[in-house]
Amino acid sequence: MKSIRIFTIILAFMIANACSEDFLDVKNENNLSENNFYKTEDDFEKLLITCYMPLAFSNFYGSQFHVLNYAFDDRVIHEQFATQNLQIDPTNSFVQNIFYGIYTGVYRCNLFFDKWPEDIDIEMERENTMYGEAHFLRGLYYFHAAYLFEVSPLLEHAYEPGKLYGNSTQDSLYDFAEEEFRKSIDLLPLTWDDTNVGRATRGAAMAFLGKTYLYRQKWQEAVDMFGQVISLGIYDLNMPKGTDSLDYVHAYLANFTHIDLPAPGHTYTAEHNIEYIFDVEFSEAFTQPDRAGVYLPGRRGTGSHLTWYNSFINGYKNIALDDDVFPGEFESPTNHPAGLSKDPRYYAIFIWVGDTLDFRSDSPLRYEVLKKGDLNSTLGTEAGLRKYFYPFNIDFYNPIAPYADAKNWRLIRYADVLLMYAEAILREEGGASTTDPGALDAINKVRNRAGLDPLTSVTKNAIIHERDIELAAEHHRYWDLVRWYKSGWLTIDEVRNYKPYFQPRHVCLPIPLTEINNMKGVLKQNEKWLSK
Repeated sequence: MKSIRIFTIILAFMIANACSEDFLDVKNENNLSENNFYKTEDDFEKLLITCYMPLAFSNFYGSQFHVLNYAFDDRVIHEQFATQNLQIDPTNSFVQNIFYGIYTGVYRCNLFFDKWPEDIDIEMERENTMYGEAHFLRGLYYFHAAYLFEVSPLLEHAYEPGKLYGNSTQDSLYDFAEEEFRKSIDLLPLTWDDTNVGRATRGAAMAFLGKTYLYRQKWQEAVDMFGQVISLGIYDLNMPKGTDSLDYVHAYLANFTHIDLPAPGHTYTAEHNIEYIFDVEFSEAFTQPDRAGVYLPGRRGTGSHLTWYNSFINGYKNIALDDDVFPGEFESPTNHPAGLSKDPRYYAIFIWVGDTLDFRSDSPLRYEVLKKGDLNSTLGTEAGLRKYFYPFNIDFYNPIAPYADAKNWRLIRYADVLLMYAEAILREEGGASTTDPGALDAINKVRNRAGLDPLTSVTKNAIIHERDIELAAEHHRYWDLVRWYKSGWLTIDEVRNYKPYFQPRHVCLPIPLTEINNMKGVLKQNEKWLSK
């Protein structure tokens, strides 16, 4: 992957007062004097980079967020069986690490604003865009805090040693995130030049503001904001350019890999393509043996997104896909343009025992297949996950391991926006279905990319189905079920059809016990996690 160029620099400097083991226990980890830092444009360019970096840390999208959300996903079979069954509590390490990752990001953004000097020598345009980036990132961290933890602290300034921080409310966290996104919309550019691609943009801020509205059941505001994203005219789906089966598979699969994918007479752009809105940037600068000693934004990201926690390099040992119910959710068209008997996303998401490892004709793995022994037998499935692990890397001693080169993790892409837009229109109308032209056009664009027949109306079941398939294994599934339950679209029994052990408290994560203890009880546990 090609990340922000400055992201690939090994940063010799760590921000002053960098966060330590827990987010409110702070110490100085470098020899830079604050008297000599936080003065120049270059100082704040470096500080701004550190605001992006926690997204890719191992306790967030570098590993732990993946582990937790793959386990929560009912379409994924995970070796963390207890977590898969939602058996978590305030001492869970994944929960604690994610909390730390979020508030490390908050801390660094707050530090950026707190330290900004009035007399800094910088062009106004760059000052505005830097502020826009920091507001966006702080909004993004608080959006995660709001939907994941609900009542975690709201800090608008860097942590003050000795101060005890109590709970906020979910509404307050969401309100703050919304305001941060609105501020960034006014300051960020629509696009960046090639050397800065990967930075936050106006479209990213608009898309996440729309998503925040959707999570808060502000249906009309979500409709309006997603409509504005669509009206920008700079995003589209990565559409098939021909009628070969590879055109339909690679047009979709290119969104989840780090290399452009070929089809007969065509190539499908992978990272930062027309569908990309915002992602977590990782680096492929270092190979498996030496990555552990290198500090990068996506450190230990070279490999699969589970590299940090997966100690195996000999196959799918941590995750696989449900091979019983999920395959039946994919449509079987009778007259597909490429002659496929299944929705092409099926071939991009699944890799079955006996399937070729690589679709590319020039790949050394073209005639190699996935073997049953490559899967963890305790998972009880013969279906592996191709999406986000493709193409499989031949550089390691076992080429069938899911250790593809580092690839960016797409936080939000245009297909997601289209489906959220269609859903928001349906929810705002309040009926069982809608024939609204905007909603139909949005959902049918996603279906058209897959070569499927258009819908004549948008229903709840159509939305649930299309998000289930289009966004499979992207960490949306569980939290979609949660918000549909909270908004009354699904009953608890309907959620339990997918997650049998689901309880009302599982709409959020518990506040980590370590943080409650660090705050000497001023920070309280979410009441949902105090009830049986």
